[in-house]
Parts: sequence; C-alpha cells; structure tokens
Amino acid sequence: MKKKDMNKQVKIQDAVAAIILAEGPAGVSTTKVAKRVGIAQSNVYLYFKNKQALIDSVYARETTRILSTTDLTRLSDPAIDLTARIRLYVQQVYEYSLANPDSLTIMQQIKALNGQNMTISPEEADPDNIVVKLLTMAIDAKVIKNLPVSLHMGVVFSTIHTHTTNISKGRYDQNQYTFDDIFAMIWDAMKRD
Repeated sequence: MKKKDMNKQVKIQDAVAAIILAEGPAGVSTTKVAKRVGIAQSNVYLYFKNKQALIDSVYARETTRILSTTDLTRLSDPAIDLTARIRLYVQQVYEYSLANPDSLTIMQQIKALNGQNMTISPEEADPDNIVVKLLTMAIDAKVIKNLPVSLHMGVVFSTIHTHTTNISKGRYDQNQYTFDDIFAMIWDAMKRD
C-alpha cells in the first residue's frame, strides 16, 4: 500500500476510534467517518469493505499497539519464573493502559458490540499467541486456576481498564493506588489456592 493510502487509512481508523469513544461502536457509520476525514463516503469503501471491517480494523490496530509495547522475549523466556512472567505481562498491559487510556476503552466497546464483553476473540486465542501460551503453561503448572485463558485475560483487562477509567474520570489520583496494589488484586483472582 502506498504511503498516501496508508495515511488515509490511518485517518479513517482515527475517525472510527473517535466516534467509538464519543458514541460507542454502534454510532460508527461510513457517512460519519467520511465527514470526519473530509472525504467522500464512497472513498471509505476503497479502504474498508463495510462498517464491520472499519470497526475490526480499529480493534486489530489497538491489539497491535499493545503487543508492540510488550516484551515478548521476556514473556516467553523459560528461564524466568512463570509468576514473574505473568506479573510482567500484567505490568505491560497496565503501563500501556496508563499511557493510552482510550485504547482499552475502544477495545472494550468493540467487544461489547460483538457480544464478547472483555473475553478474548478467536484470533487472540491462537495457541501461538505468547500470552495464551504463557497462561496455558501457568494453568498446566498449577500456578493459576484451571479456568479458560479468556477468563484470566478478562480479569487483567477489565481490572486495568476500570482502574484507568477511574483515573481519567478523576475518581482518584493515579498515585493513590500503585501497580503493586492493582497486581495484588488481579493475582488474587488468578492464582491457584
């Protein structure tokens, strides 16, 4: 894809994200997107085949952004204790969410529209996904509860999303609760008794 086309695609995705944040994903329409970008509605279809493709592309973009800030090498390093790797995974989601407070909101909104709430989608459940592998190993090693990986990921994302939302809405200051406080809550939900 040419750079000009990529820039247009990014502008379209940015417009979709802004609409999702303002109105939820049900408010996304090609007409609204085109108006925000300043292009003809028919031009949206040059990049995306329909509204669902627009929304899915924004979800994929947010997922890619999280993964791009994740230290995948350390998460997959068998020399590092499983518990330490899980903590690292949670910390990386936490730090990403603090730096990009709207990202998890966008993902949560899209999942809710698709009836998935904050569980993982089939592509995220890919057995080659490093987080899925990590959590599966932890279940097999009896480090975390023998529950679906999607539930463990849901605990992480939902808790961090709620915490980040509370901070952004001024319900409490970011420094009032440390990462250790948030991790302890998440770990208590995940760890095997």
